[in-house]
Amino acid sequence: MRGRDVLVLERSVPGAEASSVAGGILGPHLEADSGPLLDIGAYSLDLYADWAAALEAESGVPVGFERCGGALVGFDGDEDDRLRMRRSAGEFVADPTRWEPALATGATSVLAFPTQAQVDPPAVMAALPKAAEAAGVKFVRDTVVGVDTASLAVVGAEGRYPAADIVVAAGAWSTTIPGVPVPPDAVRPARGQIVELETPERLFETILFSERGYVLSRPDGRVLAGSTLEFVGFRKGVTVAGLRSILDTAIELVPALADAAVVATRSGFRPYTDDHLPLLGPTSVPGLWMLTGHYRNGILLAPGSAVMLSDLMTGADPAVDPGPLDPGRYSSDS
Repeated sequence: MRGRDVLVLERSVPGAEASSVAGGILGPHLEADSGPLLDIGAYSLDLYADWAAALEAESGVPVGFERCGGALVGFDGDEDDRLRMRRSAGEFVADPTRWEPALATGATSVLAFPTQAQVDPPAVMAALPKAAEAAGVKFVRDTVVGVDTASLAVVGAEGRYPAADIVVAAGAWSTTIPGVPVPPDAVRPARGQIVELETPERLFETILFSERGYVLSRPDGRVLAGSTLEFVGFRKGVTVAGLRSILDTAIELVPALADAAVVATRSGFRPYTDDHLPLLGPTSVPGLWMLTGHYRNGILLAPGSAVMLSDLMTGADPAVDPGPLDPGRYSSDS
């Protein structure tokens, strides 16, 4: 849309990894109470309604954007105190079950954020390639095996792709690509498991988030419950321990979910960084850029971080300070 020719190299179906496994929570205030993550998250959320509408118009695929609100739930005095300390950013509720009848009677406080939203990630990933192709983006099925930094070209298993600019956006695999001038452990795979439940009718609307996990409901009665955080390399799998933890948390938050049907389980690899911030911006190689390391906020940060990187690549000033996201903070010289 800014006049560049864009080619996307994808080894599989776009969004087949973490993007399609995500719950779809658009909750910057659920994730952070201050700092760069909140700044970029709030900026991205502000873009979401228009972006979702554009995706739907250009692809014909509904993406499930809903301004449902979100809440942090406390279950004891210590958790209540932590929520009270953040009450300036949300509405502190001392009578949780009156506020949300589906909540467990053991809940002792709620910090509500009515502007938080949700989207359906598999639907987004079905719409996004169609909308991108309609805008002129070309997709090529190939596995990237390296970046030639001397001539600025991507080396694939099936061919070689010279470019004026290269953006590395390979999720948890981004810093494993030979030639990328960032240490391999700057972005690491963090396995997350998620469970999809089904109820005859929608039990609650607000995203409910505790210190142990979350539940969110779709209008059609589906419920997403998550999630685990596991550093097991690139080993996929849904485990008994993971399921127990997720389902215990779901029932702790909404006891009626004990009667819900389990319809699916999934796992994926979040691109984890130690400071939980993305790598967004130029590298030490002119023309080589990074957009990765979004950890568990990739769906939330998608439009905001893409616009910010496009701004940097075209010489515009981003609306949010990109300094804390500079990939150079993980360079071997930093």
